[in-house]
Amino acid sequence: MKRKLALRAILLTFGCALAMAGVAWFSEHPTQPRQATTVFAGPSPAELTDDNLVDALVPLQLPMPIAKVELNRNILSIDLKVEGDQVGVDDVYRGMAEMVSFAFEHTSNIDQLLLRLMAEDRWLGTKYLLLAADVRRSEFSAEELNALRHAGSGELPEALRLRMRVTETCLWKSRFLQE
Repeated sequence: MKRKLALRAILLTFGCALAMAGVAWFSEHPTQPRQATTVFAGPSPAELTDDNLVDALVPLQLPMPIAKVELNRNILSIDLKVEGDQVGVDDVYRGMAEMVSFAFEHTSNIDQLLLRLMAEDRWLGTKYLLLAADVRRSEFSAEELNALRHAGSGELPEALRLRMRVTETCLWKSRFLQE
């Protein structure tokens, strides 16, 4: 009696397993090719919105604080604040590269990055523009991003300046490039 009950339980288990495999097999569409998926891929670019803007910017490792952010459809405008004498040209370029990487590699909907570097007179509270860039996703490559990351402490190469539409003020040139 116990043997019959055990045998029925085993047969019922195998029957359920075969039935589930059959359902899975029949539910596949043989006309659609199977797609391979990467298991260890990084996160796919996210759509940047007003709702997730702050959460997306918080983890960035920037050498300068963000002073202002504005998102207007597919244009991201960022002001970085250059504080004190500890910030060097290489820090500025590294911060710019981090922002370009964020805008174009970690988001799917940003097509243009308007980036400004601002200095502030602590005594007067006056803000001064040091450098501005207008970078467009369609015109900027990974090689140029790498060149920006490793630009060092001198002037940007002319080709990179043109590609990024960089505007340098006299204050930028006298404070950072004349050292």
